[in-house]
Amino acid sequence: MGKNDTKNAIASLILTLAVGCMLAVSGIYALQGKAAGDLAIKGLKSIFDGSAESIIITVFGVIELLAGIFIILKCFIGDRMGSFGNIISLIVVIVWVVVIVLADIVAGIGKPNFLSWLLQFSKDLIIFGAIWVCCK
Repeated sequence: MGKNDTKNAIASLILTLAVGCMLAVSGIYALQGKAAGDLAIKGLKSIFDGSAESIIITVFGVIELLAGIFIILKCFIGDRMGSFGNIISLIVVIVWVVVIVLADIVAGIGKPNFLSWLLQFSKDLIIFGAIWVCCK
């Protein structure tokens, strides 16, 4: 293993752990009913209300939590889950696309501060790229 391979492996591990922790903590916050900076939850709350909001946020929180745990486990056990792991990875990617659509596009269109919106959209795309890399 060369020097670059070691650097790439360490960077990949750090990125994977960070994404997994972010998703797991966001899922816990969603299940506690706290938005706590999770723009996806804020986006969902701006679209839905009442019992539909509660159900959708709970389901979304469970998906985020499980996705985070799955990504963290993948660091330690590798790709031993086979096709089930591939399905979970696909779900994680789809969920984050939904996050981008709900939080940035649906809830973000028409906001007066374009630069603020663009900054958040860019951050969400960076997270999407990290999730994509981690779930490959």
